[in-house]
Amino acid sequence: MKFDFDFLKDRYDYELQRREQLTAALTLPVGVLTILGGAMAAMARSFSYKDGLLTWAFGLLLGSAVIAFFLCMLNLGRAYHRQTYIYLPMLGDLQKFREAWRAFHKQEQKKGEADDSFQHELEKRIIDAADRNTRNNDQRSRYLFWSRLALFAVLALTAIMGIPYVVDQVRY
Repeated sequence: MKFDFDFLKDRYDYELQRREQLTAALTLPVGVLTILGGAMAAMARSFSYKDGLLTWAFGLLLGSAVIAFFLCMLNLGRAYHRQTYIYLPMLGDLQKFREAWRAFHKQEQKKGEADDSFQHELEKRIIDAADRNTRNNDQRSRYLFWSRLALFAVLALTAIMGIPYVVDQVRY
């Protein structure tokens, strides 16, 4: 089965574009996580820890939020560092390789057959690169998904943690 060369090139380009989108998608969760981490630290420092029941509720929520915070950071870090992509050779290198390919096959094949063989090899390299980049992007998307879930947990837990915090601040 022979693929259309433009289709292969477009698929390869799409995965590189998707890479940029995934990298850009990391900035918002990192910013929100920074703000929530600061809010959690400020609440933990100014909480009085005088009332046992209130302290227990606040501590449980704070501990849960901290765990979700670190899970979010872990997945964001994994999504960021999972950037091992396969790129196609530079055009000059590709031209040199094609000429070497023609010279190698000159004794055995006609020039047109060598070019067809080279085209086939290039298509195979594009398919391999696009497939690897797709798998890489899919894994990064999964890490980003789990980091967003953890971020929502941090947000919800921090918001709920505000209830015992406000009660504590009003009382003491």
